[in-house]
Amino acid sequence: MHYNTLSKLVFIICFALLTYLLLMEMAPAKEVSLYKDKLQHIVAFGGVTFWGLLAFQRFPKTILFGLTVFGALMEVLQGLLTTTRQPSVYDWLADVVGILLAWGVAVMWLRWWNKRRG
Repeated sequence: MHYNTLSKLVFIICFALLTYLLLMEMAPAKEVSLYKDKLQHIVAFGGVTFWGLLAFQRFPKTILFGLTVFGALMEVLQGLLTTTRQPSVYDWLADVVGILLAWGVAVMWLRWWNKRRG
């Protein structure tokens, strides 16, 4: 399987999984860790962004903007479609942090990969 095809497949799977996880009902947490929740948002959106940037290298601005809007939309939909989740601007900001960190990692990865290939 070609590298770009694999990247697209991984991106689609991660995006679908993230959408499901963000909109599923959750049992009330006994102990809420603010940092753990924000870290989960950073990692989840960072992972999806990284694979999106690898899969669609010619459209980085579209991926970055699209996932930023997607994060905001998911927060709104959590408030509208779920009873156990609350929308949060801070969750969205954590999403954006993950997106930006992944952008930096993807740029470094692609530079290394292209240099390695010659």
